[in-house]
Amino acid sequence: MNILFIGHSLVEFFDWQNRFPLHRVANLGVAGETVEGLLSRIGSITSKHSSADLIFIMSGLNDVAIEEFGFIHSYKKIIEKLISAYPDARIFIHSLLPTNVEFITDKSIYEVNNSLEELALDTGVEYLDIYSIFIDEKGAARREYLLDDGVHLSDKGYDAWSRALEGIINQTS
Repeated sequence: MNILFIGHSLVEFFDWQNRFPLHRVANLGVAGETVEGLLSRIGSITSKHSSADLIFIMSGLNDVAIEEFGFIHSYKKIIEKLISAYPDARIFIHSLLPTNVEFITDKSIYEVNNSLEELALDTGVEYLDIYSIFIDEKGAARREYLLDDGVHLSDKGYDAWSRALEGIINQTS
């Protein structure tokens, strides 16, 4: 099975192929990338990867960090291009994850996640809420899942995320 992981640094900084060795996995994460940046390279992605069975997208956190909240329209264009290029693929929009930094508020993440869930419904793709896995009983980011910078994931964080994807991947293969 061909799996594409698309997004920013949280995608890029993990060895998805090693985690899912029975599949052909492309890690298409780019650290620091915004949704607009992803839109600008989506044509390159679809031309280099001729087939995909599963596509996981996590993008938007860098936009929130710079207080650029008008990216849903560009995100929709990305989804439309992926649907066109891979009509038989299951496409998942990931929720953004909680952070432990002052310049990214929980309220902003919550609002963006609501918009991403609506986008998934509007475009006919699937929304994957992994935010809830990354918060504790008080609604705060689980510190053990984050590095000291409060944004990037620890090994435990990547383990939790990849375990959340196992069922989808096993069900699809």
